[in-house]
Amino acid sequence: MSSRMLRTTAAAFALLALATPFAAARQIRINVTNFDFTPRYASMSQGDHAVWIWDTTPHTVTQGDTANVPVTPTPGTAKFNSGDAAISGNSGPTSAAYSWKANATGLIEYYCIPHWPAMVGGLDVVASGAQGLSDFRITEVQYNVAGNADLIEITNLGATGDLGMYRLKVSGAGAATGNLLRNGSSRTLPVAAGAKFIVHLNASGINDANNLYLSGITGLPDAAGSVALYVPNSVNTSLALSSMLIDFVSWGSGGQENEATAVSASLWSTSTAVPLVNPGSSIEFCGQGGQYGAARWYENPTPNFGGSDNCLTPVTPTTWGRIKVLFR
Repeated sequence: MSSRMLRTTAAAFALLALATPFAAARQIRINVTNFDFTPRYASMSQGDHAVWIWDTTPHTVTQGDTANVPVTPTPGTAKFNSGDAAISGNSGPTSAAYSWKANATGLIEYYCIPHWPAMVGGLDVVASGAQGLSDFRITEVQYNVAGNADLIEITNLGATGDLGMYRLKVSGAGAATGNLLRNGSSRTLPVAAGAKFIVHLNASGINDANNLYLSGITGLPDAAGSVALYVPNSVNTSLALSSMLIDFVSWGSGGQENEATAVSASLWSTSTAVPLVNPGSSIEFCGQGGQYGAARWYENPTPNFGGSDNCLTPVTPTTWGRIKVLFR
């Protein structure tokens, strides 16, 4: 093989490696209503999130053998356990939520401690390939809007899902554990596959299927800042839990709020950030599902929140067949 062909082949493999996405941060929602888990059994891939949302009746989500009489697991023995916090009064639309990031494969059984044997469920976790899960991602941010009426776009890159009860943390503002995404007292914010949801900061308006107004947040920092999106979890609300973080973006300079958590979750690189953009421009995610990092974001001089992307330099996944065409 000639040196030219070797260089070409090496370049091709480099392109292929750069274009290969990581595993997507998909989620399946399980409603805990009418003394049942719905769906009772669900399929997912390792690395996906199971998200349980309660009704007004206290329940637990406790992993264990559902064939035996359940007891409260000894700490550390169960793969997940929402614990007594979910039994003792944690009901209502703003507090009853729990999530687990699948870190094992096989049939993972679980139950509700006070309502066994009627309330049992299972997660069929495979190494990869489970379909039909939502995949919420931050896809556009405008941090320099006049009056700090900044905008954050969240897109569902997977199947139809529910964004209700997710936590959004913007740097320098908002609650210490993030702001719950909810319309009044409702726990649900349905988002169709491929649909975009716009969060309006420091602005008032009428919430609808595609827009949520958070007037209590003063806006995003212009010079440098970050936005982080967490799955619902009222039991473990720490922003430092990398297993609960599903997307992150920062701009201006590295080291922004929650960067360390994003690095631990393999969603970001240490001390990196999207470069600052011109006034009036937004930053837009131009990658694919399962791709993360500052290099996937670009300046959009004509923001189009809720519409099709305006990526000037889109990141296109490639294949070996496409590489052979490019380098033929």
